[in-house]
This record gives sequence, structure tokens and C-alpha cells, in this order.
Amino acid sequence: MAGSSLVLPMVLWGHQAPSHCISCLLLLPPGPSVLSGCQDGQLCLWDLIQPRALLFGHSSSITCLAKASASQDLQYVVSASESGEMCLWDVDDGRCIEFTKLACTHTGIQFYPIPGGSQGRLLCHGHYPEILVLDAASLEVLYSLVSKIAPDWISAMTILPSQRTQGDTVVAVSVTGILKVWIMGSEEGRMQDAGEEESKPIHCQQCRSISLCPSAPHSLLVVCSQYWRVLDAGDYSVLCSVSSGKQVWSGGEFLDPDTVIVWNEDGNCFIYKLPASCLPASASFRIDVGKAMENLIPPTLIHVLLICPPVTGFFSGLLESHPNLLIQGNSSGRLSLWSIPLVASLSLQEAFDSLSPHPAGIIDQLSCIPAFPDPLRVTSSVYIPIHGSLVCGREDGSIVIVPATQTAMVQLLQGEHALRRGWPPHRTLRAHRHRITCLLYPHQVSQRFHPSFLLSGIFPVFPLSHPSIPSIPIPLFPLFPLFSPIIPPSPSQYSHFS
Repeated sequence: MAGSSLVLPMVLWGHQAPSHCISCLLLLPPGPSVLSGCQDGQLCLWDLIQPRALLFGHSSSITCLAKASASQDLQYVVSASESGEMCLWDVDDGRCIEFTKLACTHTGIQFYPIPGGSQGRLLCHGHYPEILVLDAASLEVLYSLVSKIAPDWISAMTILPSQRTQGDTVVAVSVTGILKVWIMGSEEGRMQDAGEEESKPIHCQQCRSISLCPSAPHSLLVVCSQYWRVLDAGDYSVLCSVSSGKQVWSGGEFLDPDTVIVWNEDGNCFIYKLPASCLPASASFRIDVGKAMENLIPPTLIHVLLICPPVTGFFSGLLESHPNLLIQGNSSGRLSLWSIPLVASLSLQEAFDSLSPHPAGIIDQLSCIPAFPDPLRVTSSVYIPIHGSLVCGREDGSIVIVPATQTAMVQLLQGEHALRRGWPPHRTLRAHRHRITCLLYPHQVSQRFHPSFLLSGIFPVFPLSHPSIPSIPIPLFPLFPLFSPIIPPSPSQYSHFS
């Protein structure tokens, strides 16, 4: 920054919590904490369900999250966005440690610890035909796992622990259903690209996830949109397969070596019991390998078959050990009991509403309107350092100009000044009839623009059926004079508050 001035960023949300349309989640032990990424590009760090911090570092939707450290003492995570941005975060204090931007979009990241060391690698896949291996500390691309046979985008990936001496195995599935296998090998001094060891069509198009059973690393669960399958991790033969029917699967994991849980796009979860032919410890293991898909022994969906409508009762507070008890009896004389824990749920807006005093906005004291419970929302703002002013556009089309320092004092410090009507001194510009969507101080961009002008814009509402009106609204940018001692603005453009 030129000169000796220092500008510190400050965000005041007011009573309205920011939007947070969650696009991905990451659980962080041992807290536990939860990190959520959203469509707007910010991340939220939760202490289980209580929001703790908002993290800003991306300009587009968050596509994936992953841990970036093997040690429990260093809580580092990495995030990636649609525009190719990657950020390395320190979860303890919310700092962005490293930032990089690549010319590709990641849809999945997996942390790979280096054996015998504290460092690690990030294995990234997405809208490109290879797997990028990055240094987890610097986010530098070290080398690639290249597809030489039928290269295509990678849909899903997992890492199989080594059963041999040459290294762990990376297994991935491309968008066309080709299974790829790479051997990680020794990381010491390795900086060159590596081709796949095996490439095999498994006919798993639109693959959503691939996961290994932790307690029995002999089985792989591959979930696609229209079906899910269990493969033998040795030769990738199909052990069982289930069609989705009317469901659209979106993911799945192993619960036990003989049990899997899969979920659909509507958020419904289904638990299946695998047949004995999928279990290595069973004498029937692999008896169905080589058969047609329709002849494989199907897994069993775990549920109670209801012959007629059951009788269900919910009892709360009757038993100290089970405060919420659901009891169900069916026509076959089966009695089922569920001890249901209280559902923990909290939104950002509910967290904001529970705070006392309420979070401060930018110009709340100047935006309160009688008979309205909430102040007018600020929809855009720009800081003008050379004037020490903050310009705020509001949802009613008005623009308020306030001194930045005095406004911060009113919002953040308690005192008599906070109770004074119309304080801090301000100017209101009125020319728009719709909410202000953007503000620009042109002189801050280029010295060729006069320092007394401000640019404001809206998205006007037009009848799109008119042939002379374009189908895409175009921003309008009327000019307003600012702080001009020679030609002041006309009274119709602004008003003073005492």
C-alpha cells in the first residue's frame, strides 16, 4: 500500500445473518468442530452446532474441503472453489496461511501423510484428466498422476493402504467409468509425473464416491447415480450391485464389513446388509464373481416389513434414562423401541438472534424507520480513504455518506454519542427507486477521474416483453457529485439530518 496509511478490514453484519447455502462439510476432531463451505464462497467454523467464525478467502462457490495436517496439534484445512482458488487455513485462529490459484477446478481433495514424517501431500482431482499431488504446507504442485490410457476427468478417488512394499495405491474412477490405479511409491526426491499401473473399464458412469472399508480393506464401495456396487479391492471384480430404482444416489460409506449406508439427493439414508459372497471371511466369498448383474445375490435393505399400518406412540419424559422413547407395534406381534436423542440444529440467523446485544450493522442508527422492526438493509458499500468516508447503498435506493471513524465509534463503542439522534453527520442521496447493487469511486481506480464523483448502479425492473428492452437487465450508473466546494449538489439530490 502506498504511503504510511494502514487500512484494516471490518465487517458489520447487523441483525441479518449472511446467507450460507452449504455446499460441502468437513468434520474436524477432536473438538469436534465442523467446517462448512457455501455457494457464496465463505466458510463457517462451528463448535459442533454453534457458529464460531466466518472465513473469507474465495470469490466463488466452495467445491471441496479436506484436512491438511497429520498432527492433532496443527489444525490445518484446505478449501477449493469453482474458480480454481485454494486456501490453507489455521482452524485455531481462522487465518489464511497460504493461497494459490490454478487453472482447473477441484471437486475432491484427500490428505496423504508421508510415512515417517510430519509433512503430507494433497491429492486433488476434478475437471482435468489427472490427479495433482500438492505440498500440503505450500500448496505447490509437485507432480501429477497421469492418465495415459483413455484420459478423462476423475469423478472419485480413494487411497488403499499398502499390502506390499512398493507403496500405497491410489484408485480412481473417471466420468466414463474407467478405473485407474497408481502406486504412490517413495516420496523421497520424487518430482516427476507418473502414469497409471492399471486401467480397467468397470462401467460405473456418473460415479459419486468410492470408499474403502476401514476395518476390512478388501472391499470397495462405488456409488453411482443409478446404482451402487461393492468391488473386491484385489482385482476390482463386482461382488454385488443394487439399482437405485427411482432414487438418485449421491454417496455412501461402510458401517461394518457387512453393512453399508448410502444416501440419495433428497438426503434420505438407506442401510443394507451385504450378502455372504461379499465377505472375505465367509466360505461363500466371490461365488458370484463373473455372473451377470441380474444374477448376483442382492444385499438386504434393513427395515421392518409392514403388513398393515403399525401402531406408533411417542413418550417423552417418562423414563430418566430414555427421555424420548418411540414405541411401535405391528400386526405380527413385533414390538420395536427407539431411544431418540434430541436433534441438534442451529442456523446462522438463529445464532445472530440469540446474541445480546444484537450484532451491530454499518449504519443501523440512520436506517431505523418507524413501524418497521428492522433497519433498512445496506446492499452495497465502498470506503473512500482520501475523504475518510463510507458510502452505503440501501435497499430502498438511497445512498448514505458518513464519516467512517465516527460511524465505527457509534456502532462499536458504548457512550452518549450512540444515543444522539442523527449522529454521526451524514448526507443522503436519493435518485434510485430500486436497491443499490454496486458502488464505485472512480478516482480510486484511476487518477484521470475527478475526485468529487461517485458511481452507483442498480438492476432496474423492465417489462421484458417490450421488443426494445434487452432480456438481460443492464446496470445504470448515474453520477453524483461528492464533496465539491465549488458546485454543490442540488437540494433534490440529497437532504441533511440534524
